[in-house]
Amino acid sequence: MSGITLDQLRVFVTIADLGSFAATARHLNRTQSSVTYTIQKLEEQTNLELFDRTAYRPTLTKAAHSLLPHARKVMADISSYRQHAKGIADGLEASITITISQFASNAPLMDVLAVLARKFPTVRVSLSTVTIQTTEVLDSGASDLAILPEFIPFGSDYARAACGQVRMCAVARPDHPLAWFPGKIHIDAMHAHTQIITSARDAPTLQRNHAVQALNYWKVNDLETKLAMILRGIGWGGMPEHMVADHIRNRTLALLDPESWDGLNHMPVLDIVVAHRQDKPLGPVGQWIFDQLKDEPR
Repeated sequence: MSGITLDQLRVFVTIADLGSFAATARHLNRTQSSVTYTIQKLEEQTNLELFDRTAYRPTLTKAAHSLLPHARKVMADISSYRQHAKGIADGLEASITITISQFASNAPLMDVLAVLARKFPTVRVSLSTVTIQTTEVLDSGASDLAILPEFIPFGSDYARAACGQVRMCAVARPDHPLAWFPGKIHIDAMHAHTQIITSARDAPTLQRNHAVQALNYWKVNDLETKLAMILRGIGWGGMPEHMVADHIRNRTLALLDPESWDGLNHMPVLDIVVAHRQDKPLGPVGQWIFDQLKDEPR
């Protein structure tokens, strides 16, 4: 069974797909006799009849039906090998590591990754999600790219570009006392009810707790847990709009209207940036992701 060639498998698969030797010859720009000879040699080498030629059109034998998936896999593996080799020759990264904060909507990134999967099929992607995080995720080399709120400290060591905004919302269960408050909610009323806040345990350079409005507050270190606690009525809290929009629409959460928030007279809007270290230049794929994510200049 030695000597089976890629060309033989290509002809075998093409006949199975197109249904005739003549159509295969036209598709491969070959003579029909050449196609017939190629299949005959494959049948000799495998000691199996692959096509029943007694009918008007050649039909796959039982053996051919069994072997066809294997032939397709070999063809796909060869194609993948060639693509991977070309990627290496072109200088493409073997893998890309991306970190995204939960405060940023992942929808734009998912759109970019869907295109990346088709455009750069040999590049592996490792995606991690953190609550807040700081530039330490880039400094440590844990990530090539990070999508983070702009409020964390950046310096000239980082190349970054705006990639959207996230509106923060104060929310509580509809049966929470604050949800029944008429008009704007005074700070004294906010003080009186337990607040669920996000701690910066994964970001040691962020020392203070932002947006603490209540005298009594509970800390969590991820937004899913925070949301679950708010939904259970344990307290109220500020959440990114993209994480609570459906709950507000379905009336499982009520939108609160605080009179002030962390020194502002309105709920904050967070600028989101995509960033990487200046001294760790991105490869072609990383730069492509960076360029796809960044906002167009206004």
